Amino acid sequence: MFNNFNLSDDEILKIITDYSNLIHKHSIINGKVDEDLQQEIKLLIFKILSKNRKS
Repeated sequence: MFNNFNLSDDEILKIITDYSNLIHKHSIINGKVDEDLQQEIKLLIFKILSKNRKS
């Protein structure tokens, strides 16, 4: 499977920053931004992209 990302923390944060508008758009529930959902999306992105990183 293609999950061998070798990204640094800074690179992952750059991806999250670049996609912040999309994350914001998908965090809207009933016309309001759900900040918990937004945080959960960002955390999931970080976990997935740093999953197979060697210590």
